[in-house]
Amino acid sequence: MKLTGSAVSRPVAVTVLSLVAAVLGAVAVIQMPVDLLPSVEYPRLTIETTYPSSSPFEVERLVTDPLEDALAGVRGLRSYTSRSYGDMSRITLEFDWGTNMDYTRLEVREKLDIASWSLPDGTGRPTMVDYDPSSRPFMEILLTMDGSWTDITDFARRVVTARLEQADGVASVTVDGGADPAVFVRLRPGAMEELGLDPQAVSAALAGANAITAGGGEVLDGQKEFFLSLQGEFETLEDVENTVIGFLGTSPLLLGDVAQVYLDEKPPTEWASFNGERAIILRVRKMSEANTVEVAASVEGLIADLTLAYPELGLSVIQNDAGFIRESIGGVVEALILGGLLAFGILFFFLRDWKSPLVLGVSLPLSIAISLFFLYMAGVTVNIMSLGGLALGSGLLVDNAVVVLEAIYRRRELGESRVSSAITGTGEVGPAIVASTLTTVVVFFPVVYMEGITSQLFRDQALAVGSALLASLLVAVTVIPAMAAKIGKTGPSKDVTAPLKEWYCRLLDRALTRRRTLVTATLVGTAAALFGAVLLPMQLLPEVPEKQLELSFSAQEGTSMERLVQLSEAATEMATLSGADWTSGRMGVRAEEGVDALLTSSYSGPDAALAAVAPLRDSWAALFSFPLQVTVREGLLGQILGGGSGFTVFLEGDNLEVTLAAADGLAGAVLGTVPGVLGADVQFLPGKPEIVMTPDQELLALLGISIGDLADFVESLSRGLTATTFYRQDERVDVVVLGDRGEGIHLDSLLARAMPTDGGLVQLARLVTVSVRDTPGFIEHYQGNRAVAVTIAGGGANMAGTSERVRSLSGSVLEGTPVRLRIGPEIEEMDRTVSSLLLAAILAVALVYVLLAVQFENFLEPFIIMFTVPLGVIGVVLGLMVTGQSWNALSGIGLVILSGIVVNDGILLVERISQLRKEGMQTREAILGAGRDRFRPVLMTTTTTVLGLLPMALGLGTGAALRKPLAVAVIGGIMVATLLTLLVIPVLYSILREGRR
Repeated sequence: MKLTGSAVSRPVAVTVLSLVAAVLGAVAVIQMPVDLLPSVEYPRLTIETTYPSSSPFEVERLVTDPLEDALAGVRGLRSYTSRSYGDMSRITLEFDWGTNMDYTRLEVREKLDIASWSLPDGTGRPTMVDYDPSSRPFMEILLTMDGSWTDITDFARRVVTARLEQADGVASVTVDGGADPAVFVRLRPGAMEELGLDPQAVSAALAGANAITAGGGEVLDGQKEFFLSLQGEFETLEDVENTVIGFLGTSPLLLGDVAQVYLDEKPPTEWASFNGERAIILRVRKMSEANTVEVAASVEGLIADLTLAYPELGLSVIQNDAGFIRESIGGVVEALILGGLLAFGILFFFLRDWKSPLVLGVSLPLSIAISLFFLYMAGVTVNIMSLGGLALGSGLLVDNAVVVLEAIYRRRELGESRVSSAITGTGEVGPAIVASTLTTVVVFFPVVYMEGITSQLFRDQALAVGSALLASLLVAVTVIPAMAAKIGKTGPSKDVTAPLKEWYCRLLDRALTRRRTLVTATLVGTAAALFGAVLLPMQLLPEVPEKQLELSFSAQEGTSMERLVQLSEAATEMATLSGADWTSGRMGVRAEEGVDALLTSSYSGPDAALAAVAPLRDSWAALFSFPLQVTVREGLLGQILGGGSGFTVFLEGDNLEVTLAAADGLAGAVLGTVPGVLGADVQFLPGKPEIVMTPDQELLALLGISIGDLADFVESLSRGLTATTFYRQDERVDVVVLGDRGEGIHLDSLLARAMPTDGGLVQLARLVTVSVRDTPGFIEHYQGNRAVAVTIAGGGANMAGTSERVRSLSGSVLEGTPVRLRIGPEIEEMDRTVSSLLLAAILAVALVYVLLAVQFENFLEPFIIMFTVPLGVIGVVLGLMVTGQSWNALSGIGLVILSGIVVNDGILLVERISQLRKEGMQTREAILGAGRDRFRPVLMTTTTTVLGLLPMALGLGTGAALRKPLAVAVIGGIMVATLLTLLVIPVLYSILREGRR
């Protein structure tokens, strides 16, 4: 090879260029952003539309249905779901992966604008929100401080969040559990009736007295000009009390004479807790392109500065995704380093000389450095997929160097000089290593035909492995020969594989005489492996073990916030008794989360969390009539990737009550009969009972009362009228007029109050007719049809098997009901992924064959080599079975990669057989000679590959669940394929060669 000759003759140039490559790689890895996963554009949009003062039924009919009809025709739309809440509609659109979301957003906005004309008056403009799990809060901070909750909240917003938002990369900091102050004007009992006061008039008087500071022009005083401004805003509570709201004869009536004015906390609509105590929790979000680890470090630095500047302030980080990312990246780096060390150690064992492994050891870091520079230029980040690709290739990267160095030593042992052996030895195996490298690289090209999140994530891994292998090929034909030519007498004085090699040659000779028996046994083994592959469990992505549980409940209709807090405290106590280290909670999150309360409990490990699921449910069921939903909380990986064995089914029907009953029946049947199911939760939220007041229109007209006047009167009694704004230390505080106790007033007291009218005081009970109706918390649609969702949490890995059992079980449960079952998008995504992986595997095998046919310039020898692929499938199935892994996107990718790796040993054998036959040997002699010559390099390359992947296969460290299936598939496949290749491929070669003659 000319390139090898140039490298051997110019060692200084090779040394300098190698150093430059190493420096470029080091600089690249320092400059590359660090994140957990590659940047992925999720093809999902959420449409939110407000419709105030409306029930879920009205929102469904007047808002959700027209918008769904308009959006159903958007190009690329795969599925859509919606929830109609009281006051709001939320529609989620799922598009095909690879959809150009820029054009899709424009089309969706255009259809929304057209549909908006048919929406009722008072409907807000539909807003479009992109789905991006990486924009979730990456850090949660517990704030503790002495003082009233309103003062603490004010300090948190004015000082803490303002400071944290100054950190580079921070998008926003929100306050959960904060308390908002208000100036309450509570009219004394009987004041309205005795003095004929109208709460609306009091509100108007306050608004008029609280004049906003405004410019009044300019005035002259002598020779000087002055700006003129009018200052009439309330500055103190006394100013509010001294507001004139009317006259008693000629005497002004002050507000303070008939009302109590005080500053207090508004009735909370949301509540946050930590370990059962009320708390304020800050949730930090980063910008989409920001580096999570760097942003977290910046925020942590600001936290230290704040606690130093304000000794009374306590800030404790209770959640930090950056720690998970650092641990995950660190785990991959450890696997990469450990794999490289193991490969280096096995080379030393085989070659028994420190110089040879040192030469080979250069190829690994140098190949990685070149690959890192390429990845940097391609805009790839340092993430667990790109580093996982390098870890995957850590054993493969030395394979080319092993083959080259072994050929050089064999030539030197035959008496050639150092320079001559370096050139001729590399030339002898050059075509084989080029073919083996290209066959491994080419299997990554079919990734363009894969669908779903798998293709998005696999891109970085494919680039990493492909660039590293090409770099290792370049190093093997340049740096390795140049170094070998400069090393004095070296090489193994004794072949440690000699006894094993002689045993193998005898076994191969015996196999050549019993060819039919061997071929038959191989076919039987392949058929058994294919049968076993069907029995393996199947899921979209492997489950990522998490040590946190998510506890949620929806209380009985009409439950107050005070009661929700008490229930959350009970759930927190149960979690603590079950072994939780801490529990944080949020109450009153119905509109945002779809439940009344959502708590997170953290345990010492995933096993402890799983063990607490059943006791928590049982303890809750013993005390309360409504269920507590306990699920393993999706961590960062889970929220981004989804996967696992959980999925959703939808029960569609026109009658909501009938559908809900069917959903309850199916959930109970699934829990009782389907093995491996941890939970089956019906996604239905009971709504608050609604008091409907129907005014007597004729009586109102006679008394001179408008509907608006009546609404203001009722609001002042039940919630309060917001009259104006009071500024306190630059904080805007509402001034609320209360005709009674405000929120929580008893219905009897409300109806007994008298309203001033033209005909005197009239009790509210005479003006309205009262009725009660029940409403659901939300109404769900799937693909435009009214539905009730049932979320099934699987405890095993067989997502496909569980879904089939649920489907078959639904036939008996739903028999005789007008309810239909529809499997949710998770199963559809898994089916698409499986189909695309099968297509990728077929294309990969075809590309490998085409490449080998070009390399060997015939069809027979590549055909023989391709028989290593089904041999590899045997090992993949055995490996997955033994380790308890499932078929998923990662193990499927491992199978695709294996189709390019497993042919390498076959290439070495067949290429050497052809060389020996060209030198005049008979077929049988050439086969035995090739087996003897290639036994050691085949054994060395297989062992280095297996040991290089072993740390990943062991599944150690954070995020290992995402690396393990791929490594197990490759290791199992290559181990079994190598053992069989050494016998089956030579036997097939002899059979097909004889048949051709």
